[in-house]
Amino acid sequence: MGNYAQQALRQEVNLTPKPGLVDPVTPGAHRDMDHALFLKSIAALAPFFRQYVQLGQYATSLAALFQATRQLGQTAEQAMLTATNGVNTHKGANFSFGFLLASLGWTLKQQSLKQLVARDFQPWLTNVQALTAGRLLPDFTNLATKSTLSYGEKLYKTAGITGIRGEAEAGYPVIAKTILPFLTTNEDAAPLRYWKLMLILMTQVTDTNLLHRGGLAGWQFVQTQAKQILQQPDDKLEASLIKFDQCLTAKYLSPGGTADYLSLGMFIDHLIAASWRLS
Repeated sequence: MGNYAQQALRQEVNLTPKPGLVDPVTPGAHRDMDHALFLKSIAALAPFFRQYVQLGQYATSLAALFQATRQLGQTAEQAMLTATNGVNTHKGANFSFGFLLASLGWTLKQQSLKQLVARDFQPWLTNVQALTAGRLLPDFTNLATKSTLSYGEKLYKTAGITGIRGEAEAGYPVIAKTILPFLTTNEDAAPLRYWKLMLILMTQVTDTNLLHRGGLAGWQFVQTQAKQILQQPDDKLEASLIKFDQCLTAKYLSPGGTADYLSLGMFIDHLIAASWRLS
């Protein structure tokens, strides 16, 4: 499971073109990141993915699992920042993979991977919600007393947007409502499969990266453009994405939230394929 998470992050950064995002060809709208830095970041995080799963396998309660996962997540984040000289490459991805992998380890004690796939991963996502519910949003209390705020904290303070913490406490509804229905019905091969998923996510994800960089107008611009590109024939998609990448780079807009969810979709594809091999 940990290897699948690592492979998914590598797939995401290797996918090209990706509007406004880092890939092997362009750093997109990022001035402090490139493809090589992302590979360093993934290598730093990789050992922790297996540990997240093991925490879930050996935990005796969800309360204890939450605390252990959060503590390990902070250690993993520091390892990432050390590898990247302080650049935030995968903070959001580490956060989501941490709780999702820990919950997966917990869930697999009761059900096999094949059973989870047959049930559209519903027990897994239910356990994610049980693991995080009521335990993450308290992070937003006492913001007035903090000297510095993260992007997510600033958006919560100004607009009430709960971001990835809210998504985690809700059991990642984007996975159940958007990613899984697409993965189980779309028969395209990569990269077309993931270009389409990426564009669909751009139209639906409340992307705090976009909101931070471009405000509501920037976020809505990306949504509108993604919807228009999705209506184009498959053979026009790559050229349209290259132009979209140039546009978002010029506007300094990066749909980083979409990138995190795209890597989760790739991870789920690995789980589905593994269940087939086990059947």
